[in-house]
Amino acid sequence: MAAANANAAAMSPLQAAEQHLGSINTWPSSIIFSLFAETPSPRIIEYLTYFFSSNALPKTLAYKLYSACNPEAANELVRQLFYTRFSLWHSSDSPATLLVL
Repeated sequence: MAAANANAAAMSPLQAAEQHLGSINTWPSSIIFSLFAETPSPRIIEYLTYFFSSNALPKTLAYKLYSACNPEAANELVRQLFYTRFSLWHSSDSPATLLVL
């Protein structure tokens, strides 16, 4: 059991996300571009949180992945917006109606 926990702790956020979502090679290219190359904005955060939330990726792992892939996302304001949007997806009866791109 301790070995499994040590392996999980040593795993990168991308490796951990791939365990939940499958290989990054199967993710939509727009998600990959938004994750790595887009400057964080409310629109990008909404798009990413919709994808991660609808695919049942845990909120903390989703943000760790985003901030590891995009250094511009590693700040408190982005984290708060990311967590807020993520929570809205989970509290909505019809999440697709929240998405405005």
